[in-house]
Amino acid sequence: IFTYIDPETGKEFDVLGTMPDIPSAKIISDRFEIGKNFCNKLWNAARFAMMNLNRQEFRPLTENDLALEDRWLLSRLSKTVAEVQSHLEKYNPSAAINTARDFFWGEFCDWYLELIKPRMKDEQSGFVARQVLATVLDQVLRLYHPFMPFITEAIWENLNERAPQRGIDAALPVVDVLQVAEWPAVRPERQNAALENEFSLMQEAVRRIRDLRNKYTVPHQNRLDAAIKATGEDAVALQHMTYHIREMSGLASLAIDANAEKPKLAAVAVLGEMEIYVDGVLDPEKELERLEKQKENLVKRIGGLKGKLSNDSFVSKAPANVVQQSREQLAELEQQLSLVEENMRELR
Repeated sequence: IFTYIDPETGKEFDVLGTMPDIPSAKIISDRFEIGKNFCNKLWNAARFAMMNLNRQEFRPLTENDLALEDRWLLSRLSKTVAEVQSHLEKYNPSAAINTARDFFWGEFCDWYLELIKPRMKDEQSGFVARQVLATVLDQVLRLYHPFMPFITEAIWENLNERAPQRGIDAALPVVDVLQVAEWPAVRPERQNAALENEFSLMQEAVRRIRDLRNKYTVPHQNRLDAAIKATGEDAVALQHMTYHIREMSGLASLAIDANAEKPKLAAVAVLGEMEIYVDGVLDPEKELERLEKQKENLVKRIGGLKGKLSNDSFVSKAPANVVQQSREQLAELEQQLSLVEENMRELR
């Protein structure tokens, strides 16, 4: 919270800042621009919800009724409510609204809304998705109301019209005016750390594939074939999320296998110990040129590290952790070089 002095009238008023990392001395309009953009995001997401909500009757849902993305979102919602409440109890409203904003923008909008769009065409899956959508929007509006009273009140009125009954296992108490609505409750039984970890892995895989699409300027409408070479728990987790990866990455097909082989013209991304192959995106000549430059850079860096580690003075006088870091960096660079050389051989 900081004090703003109107340059025209000289009047002072307090402003609730949502970006504590931005200095107060910076032009104040930047903060209002951030707030404006977020209000637009909230309004547009709510508009999407209203377009898809159809006053369906409430039906109690069990765990088995919920799709993976439903259970993931409800887990994240419960943790978000707990974190927001904790920040407010510590008199830290900026952290509270940042936490709520990150959940809504980064998880609800960027992931959940995109994943449920295809489900809206299916009667049973669409029913569940709409009920979860209405419920989470209900809880988000309650969280935001202390910070954004007017826009949330307007959306609440529309939500009451389009989804008068909402909830998951039991109907939520709904009132006409959001200002007097109950604060969201933390639901520990919905929190699922294992599922959240699986979802995080899926999201990282999607980001790697999207990065490759952007890097090689693949049009969004082009559906590609991909494979992920993975073993153990990672493979099992990603196999549970095959549909989600395919839909969020614009893929025609996706194979997850410990013995997956890299197609000749596939671009490669590394995720931990896994390798992701996206087929049909490479121009062989341009890729060889890029790999040659990458190889030259790696050879130079490896030579420098080898020279440093072969220097007895450095090894004996430098802190042990610095020496160990240099050795680990050398091993990592040599592994990268091996992969680059292998990719070059395959293209020739």
